Amino acid sequence: MRITSGTLKNRKIKSREGKETRPTLERIKEAIFSIIGDKITDARFLDLYSGTGNMAIEALSRGAGRAVMIEQDKEALRIIIENVNDLKLDGKCRAYKNDVFRAVEILGRKNEKFDVIFLDPPYKENITEKTLEKISESEILAEDGIIISEHSVYEKSKDTVGNLVKYDERDYNKKIVTFYKSSL
Repeated sequence: MRITSGTLKNRKIKSREGKETRPTLERIKEAIFSIIGDKITDARFLDLYSGTGNMAIEALSRGAGRAVMIEQDKEALRIIIENVNDLKLDGKCRAYKNDVFRAVEILGRKNEKFDVIFLDPPYKENITEKTLEKISESEILAEDGIIISEHSVYEKSKDTVGNLVKYDERDYNKKIVTFYKSSL
């Protein structure tokens, strides 16, 4: 796996062995960043269910100001920290081992705001909508911020979740990428 664009273009990102982690495919990653364009410049980026840190690291390479990565699995978190250290990004990002719902709640209590929130929950758990609800309740999406949700084709996305409104959706064979923004 590699970084596709920006200051770290073509640098490799480590991934764990096996199928516990599903990094976002390069072509989907390229498409997502093409769709959001300049929105990434100086953005505060939140990567939920971070896996390898792939999306947050790509965001930083493309000009995001800072990134926060949340991952519950300790082996995946170890890989994220290795990637961050290898790429010398430790001054621009933080990685936390925590349950996503608890982490979002904590970020909300701290009045943290993010311009771009990316989530790619485990497909078998069907928790995309529940995660979006928690984000809406916690009010961590900045004004004019966007949420990018990568999910299975079998998990349908609603047009509205809490105060979030779907404004775009792309089909990539067995994966769907849905974009939300605040309706407030």
